[in-house]
Amino acid sequence: MDRIRLIASDMDATLLDEQSQLPADFEETIHALAELGIRFAPASGRPLYTLEELFPTLRDELVFIGDNGGAIRWKGQNLFTSEMSPEGWRALNRLTRKQGDIAVLCGLESAYVERPFAVHDAVLRHFYTKIEYVDRLEDVAAPADKFTIYLPQHNAQQAYDTVYASQRSIYSVAVAGECWVDIMNPGVHKGAALQTLGQLWGLPPECMMAFGDTYNDAEMLRTAKYGFLMENGSVPLRRKVPFLAPSHREAGVMQVLHRVLAQNGCVCPEDFVPAH
Repeated sequence: MDRIRLIASDMDATLLDEQSQLPADFEETIHALAELGIRFAPASGRPLYTLEELFPTLRDELVFIGDNGGAIRWKGQNLFTSEMSPEGWRALNRLTRKQGDIAVLCGLESAYVERPFAVHDAVLRHFYTKIEYVDRLEDVAAPADKFTIYLPQHNAQQAYDTVYASQRSIYSVAVAGECWVDIMNPGVHKGAALQTLGQLWGLPPECMMAFGDTYNDAEMLRTAKYGFLMENGSVPLRRKVPFLAPSHREAGVMQVLHRVLAQNGCVCPEDFVPAH
């Protein structure tokens, strides 16, 4: 059997329910995992500051993986950040503007969006609790670790296929849901974040478990030996990841965590449903 030491989970359509709420027993479960020496990491496209605000009573218990692996924080200390070059993200902004899409520059302390797109503030602020609206994005001088394209027409996959996948020779590019395409430095993704934590803490893949629902989770689900795609997740990923978890509508992550607790952190592949 393998002993789990690190568990990472995506947020939207994975850990959170359809109302973007945490499971009722989440905090209790995190404390029980910690007693077994298991650390839990919210791993999200959201920035670190948004993640910390989502878990105000657990800031010293959780490992935060923000911006799809662009930044990692543990007990208030940044373990890793990957700043994009200003020249690079400005070129991406020119491409996004040409397409008529909405750019979000993900700074380490705030998100930056051009003023005309403030009409989308309610949606944007759900993910970026700190937003500065500016006249011209290219004038921003703050360090940033991710460049995101928001597509309110829910056509992220089409935009990726026809436009933004062309950037894969330069950057790490991923569809992050129906409305989002995320672009990070090459080699930056949630799977690389798990590898970084594994190196820092001496944890091999067989000690890791991860949950996700879409393409920006794919590397993470393949890095952990126990990688779970949610039942509600992107169907093409099922043939690429190890295991399947119940839907987020059924608190699927918690169902698996309760099993880990019941077995005192020790699991084996036969305990879970294969994804393919």
